[in-house]
Amino acid sequence: MPDYLRWMLQGVCYALFCSIIMVYSTKPAYTYLPPGQGEIKLAFKHASQRKEACTERTPQQLMALPPNMRRKSECSRERANVVVDIILDDQHMAQQTFGPPGLHRDGTVFVYSKFPLPAGEHQLTVGMRNSAREQGHDFSKSARVTIQPGQLLVVGFDDIKMELTFH
Repeated sequence: MPDYLRWMLQGVCYALFCSIIMVYSTKPAYTYLPPGQGEIKLAFKHASQRKEACTERTPQQLMALPPNMRRKSECSRERANVVVDIILDDQHMAQQTFGPPGLHRDGTVFVYSKFPLPAGEHQLTVGMRNSAREQGHDFSKSARVTIQPGQLLVVGFDDIKMELTFH
């Protein structure tokens, strides 16, 4: 087969391949959210409090232990679940529990969840509990937010300021 014919066939194959990619890059059209919808996204990591408080050992207990294990306080490794409540316009929208990972349930909790909501102005309240108590919130934030169609509102947690944030 002559070289010029091989080059022409190769050009035709490349053109066909490129046209297929061009067509499928625009069709079918993809929309992330339905029209008139926004989204709340919980996205943060947080090391919750220990599930049990540390206990102090007495001098007798310390002497009973081998010398390399004589620590004054004894602490459980297990951490509490992180519970997040979302209240939108005085309606309870969601409550999610995120457990700590790890063999001893002692890792940092990675929170990631998303919730659709209608566009418009809303009163948003987010509460988070990161301790072993059964009820209530350790952290809470409430704000009046305006969500545009297709807008994403990210709820995070600032570990330095120890507060929930809305972005």
